[in-house]
Amino acid sequence: MELPSTSEPVERDGPVVRALRRALGARENSEEVLDFLRALSVSSSVAAEDDRKTFGTTTTYVNHRILGVSMCFENGTLDTVHAYGRTNKDGYVAYAGELPVGGVTMRSTARDVVKALGEPTSKGGAGRMIWLSYEHLGIKFDIAATNWDEPDAELVSVAIWDPDGD
Repeated sequence: MELPSTSEPVERDGPVVRALRRALGARENSEEVLDFLRALSVSSSVAAEDDRKTFGTTTTYVNHRILGVSMCFENGTLDTVHAYGRTNKDGYVAYAGELPVGGVTMRSTARDVVKALGEPTSKGGAGRMIWLSYEHLGIKFDIAATNWDEPDAELVSVAIWDPDGD
């Protein structure tokens, strides 16, 4: 089953996914990033960030809890978008946008993800939160489970990046 990566636009993409694909790799204050935030917002204005955290000299996380996203900028360029599900401890509203892979939503379970996307390229986390990663698609799923015997566990968060990016 050949699936498009997060960088490859496909006809079925909705407005949020189109904006997300354009935003990945763009500068922090660019129109592309602002368009992505506007696409998630219920109004035409961009929701103000809740906070930002900087790690080292190159990594900044800009959090928009009201939109359910945290954006990771590396050297001022959008590297990864973290979308949060209903089950999170950090005060994020559940992300309401579409995901850039067909057949998976923020309400999907671990079983749904594997059914839609096939076996992951890597997985781990047994004993703590488990995760499934599809590096070639540019997406990783964090699951609300501590072992693999909980296939119906919900998604906690999804990390989305451009697998073709530098």
